[in-house]
Amino acid sequence: MQRRTFLKGAGVALLLPRLESLGQVAKQSPRRLLTIVNHLSFYQPELLPKATGAIKEPPPLLANLSDHFEHLKMYSGLNNPAVQNGFGHTPCVGILSGYFNKLHRKNRISIDQAVADNMGEETRFRSLVFQAGENLNFSQISWDKHGLPVQQIDSPRKIFNLLFQVNENEKVQQQILAEDRSILDAVLAQAKSMEKRLNATDRAKMDEYLSSVRDAEKTVRKQARWSGRPKPKVDYEIEAFDRKSVDDYVGTLLDLAVLALETDSTRAVTVQIPFWEGFKEPDMGGNYHDLSHHGKKPEKIEKLLLLEHGILKRISAALSTMKERKVGSSSLFDQTTTLLTASMGSANAHNFDDLPALVFDRRMKSSGYWRKKDVPMSNLYLGLLQHFGVERNHFGESNGAFDLLA
Repeated sequence: MQRRTFLKGAGVALLLPRLESLGQVAKQSPRRLLTIVNHLSFYQPELLPKATGAIKEPPPLLANLSDHFEHLKMYSGLNNPAVQNGFGHTPCVGILSGYFNKLHRKNRISIDQAVADNMGEETRFRSLVFQAGENLNFSQISWDKHGLPVQQIDSPRKIFNLLFQVNENEKVQQQILAEDRSILDAVLAQAKSMEKRLNATDRAKMDEYLSSVRDAEKTVRKQARWSGRPKPKVDYEIEAFDRKSVDDYVGTLLDLAVLALETDSTRAVTVQIPFWEGFKEPDMGGNYHDLSHHGKKPEKIEKLLLLEHGILKRISAALSTMKERKVGSSSLFDQTTTLLTASMGSANAHNFDDLPALVFDRRMKSSGYWRKKDVPMSNLYLGLLQHFGVERNHFGESNGAFDLLA
């Protein structure tokens, strides 16, 4: 980190991506991991292809990710045999570890943290875990090597301030925020001065990066202003909840995840999407948890699918952004393995097997869909660990390892 470049002003320290003009680009690009977990899963009849092999006729939900099929290995039917001994949603805490951590805190590390442990100490944060929704006692999914919970941050504003060292108590920053100016205003003079030292490629990269930071800040501010408003007191149940836009919330956290990876602030980011008691989209409001427990009622499934389409579109957009962002001599997508999975196979049935898992990686020699039956999710995790250079032959309840790049 000593060789990294920061733009500084008014107490703000904005970490820049590695720039070749300053001799900061590593000869060998590091590997990164983006893990995304949807607590309430996806409606599998519209997610899973009818046939295994190459994905030629994707069902509606999966079609949202069609731009990335060439680099996708998709699995279904995976299970977590050691998380079955719980009630309600509580077993969901074991999705990334293979264990029911709430009862067994015995060195039950989650896969994201196991990979992060192997990343070295070259980044400011060993890992970052974001959560798009209220931090409930059963929504903890990241666990360290001692089986203790890793902090999951559910405030986009806190994440933004953490990434860019914004101290809202600093007087100059308070003035900037009060005048509704961008926190970037504090460092733009230094940025313009630095541009003279950069080549055309790095100038374009800096412009793109600063624009991304500004866009993320605008969204974070909008959410902060909205969430700070008093909640109306009425008899209608939904109004009593802290309503959020599932679409905007997920999109904002994914934007921040991409920025964290792009700046090499960390090489392991986890984004969890738990459920909202109440939500409000432009054309629809309701209870996400209630919709996921649809009882096969068509009117509930229709609304649920609107939410799930929005979530997958946001994930697809994040993957596309990673393909556009250059880090050194390759794209951020080229350097990142992305895992998308779910804590439940079906929220409606409250089952913790028949789990879906999607892995995106540029280096895959073959892509497509594989249907498994009673195969531990930990087999995929073990393959992921080996993929990141960890010499292990066992993880969780594994009885083998997936070859993810074959």
